[in-house]
Amino acid sequence: MTSDEPSTWRARIPADIDRPDPVLAGLSVRQLLLLAPVALCAWALIAATRGLIPLWATGAALVPLAGAAIALVLGRRDGIGLDRLAALALTWRRGPKHRVGAPDGVAPLPDWAPADPGGPHLEPLRLPASAITASGVVDLDGRCAVMIASSTANLHLASGREQDAAIAAFAALLHALTAPAQILVRGTRLDLAPFADSLRAGAPHLPHPALEEAAHAHADFLTHLQESRELLHRTVIVVLTAPGRAEAVGPGLVRRAEDVAAQLGGLGVAAQVCDGDAATHVLRSCLHPASTRPDDAAGPAGPEEEVS
Repeated sequence: MTSDEPSTWRARIPADIDRPDPVLAGLSVRQLLLLAPVALCAWALIAATRGLIPLWATGAALVPLAGAAIALVLGRRDGIGLDRLAALALTWRRGPKHRVGAPDGVAPLPDWAPADPGGPHLEPLRLPASAITASGVVDLDGRCAVMIASSTANLHLASGREQDAAIAAFAALLHALTAPAQILVRGTRLDLAPFADSLRAGAPHLPHPALEEAAHAHADFLTHLQESRELLHRTVIVVLTAPGRAEAVGPGLVRRAEDVAAQLGGLGVAAQVCDGDAATHVLRSCLHPASTRPDDAAGPAGPEEEVS
């Protein structure tokens, strides 16, 4: 049951915390710099055509230009300004669409091979992670990282004092970090088919017909739930980083991650440091969320091995 005792922690955090500060008429410096050339062009056009064509005709010609500029500067989609989306689209359009695994660069075609000007332009694939050790240290070429898989804590069921204690402990945990950290919350599609199949497979072995009927009914319910709803599974990954090579700072970073996991456990959060297999699975699932964990008979990648 929830308690009516209020918490002493009160803070209003805006949803758009990364939004630039407005400087004039609610517009940021970036937006003003984008609108200034459009305003100057409009003023120059009006000044140049004054006395030659009616003002209403000039205004009608400027309406599409001004409307497009205002929509581009003020419009947003998925929390990103349309001007940034347009720049990203242009970068993607001009960038290579085909990347291959070539750490030493793409070798040129031999002299006897015919050149194809209209063929795809190949570029080497550059991934941030170059290797994963058996202890779960991810080598980022100059930095390394360790991931902690954790659950969440429901503060709504706690009293005001319990909420204050949990927030204070979490704040102390954040203040104890001396290097950049990341808290990643991912929502992946949840497949209930294996659970339903397991219930149907084990139902005939139950000791009573009523239990078998209940197992089949629950399996049918899971199947109906899978077909009628879009189910998501939320995972939380805490990433700790440190400058240096994995061989040098990796053991210390793993110990720090174990301390953080223990502190999260004191807050009622189930946390576990990802070893090599778990870290590989997390990275692969981020690159391909629909994939399942493969059976890796060779074990985790070594410090000098590349991650496929």
